[in-house]
Amino acid sequence: MKTTYVYFGTKGYHYEKDTSGDQTVGGDTATSLTIADAGLVPVDHAHDVTTTSTDAYRIVIKAAAGTSGDRASDNTIDFLTGAAFAAAANPAAGDVTLLDHTDWDVANTGQITVITASGAVGYDIQNNDELWVEQTARHDAAGNGPGATTLSMASCYPMANYKGANPVAYAGVHYDGTALDQTDLYFTKRSGANGSDIIRLIHTAGKYPQIVKTMEALANSGIYNRAVTFYDLDTTGTETFCGGPSLSGQNDLGIYGCWRTA
Repeated sequence: MKTTYVYFGTKGYHYEKDTSGDQTVGGDTATSLTIADAGLVPVDHAHDVTTTSTDAYRIVIKAAAGTSGDRASDNTIDFLTGAAFAAAANPAAGDVTLLDHTDWDVANTGQITVITASGAVGYDIQNNDELWVEQTARHDAAGNGPGATTLSMASCYPMANYKGANPVAYAGVHYDGTALDQTDLYFTKRSGANGSDIIRLIHTAGKYPQIVKTMEALANSGIYNRAVTFYDLDTTGTETFCGGPSLSGQNDLGIYGCWRTA
């Protein structure tokens, strides 16, 4: 029996709203990001060392309130609007700041700590600030390919192994204000073992019905000579989409994150 194969690349995505003004990512203690929860595990990185490992992801902070002296003095441009900050070192409410690789450390396999602001380095996270870790390319270090286990996983399944789609509550927004939802796609395990593989999608809120219809369209597409890419992110940062139910090739589903959870 013929069946269409669907390919899923990886784009890790993590959102949090700080509750205690601490400098760690992934919780209010030194918690590591995991493949299951964020789709990425950044390799260890010292903020004062130049490395290719940070080329694959970015860290963005949105200020909840105005503060003084809490941002690197050379961080002058709002990442979202492109406008100059009123005062580089003084975050204003709503400022969206893209951190430089010198502004954070990674240690102990995925524990990110933002450096305390001092001169041209760091950012002091305040209570209710929002933070995003967003993958921007497939690699986490030069030479890594799709078989890597940190930022480079990829998966392919026959649609005959598709079990269904589960909408999951997701209390998050993107840094441009877009409300987000989560949908988990279930497939029979690639290994043939009992249980399911889960492909986790972080996407624009309200897109669950379109995701279900897209999976139906893939199953009925009659494409048998190649795998259909649902989503992919390559080493240059170029994204590929299958589109919504029309398989348009555009980001009709508003995909912000895509990964296999184990």
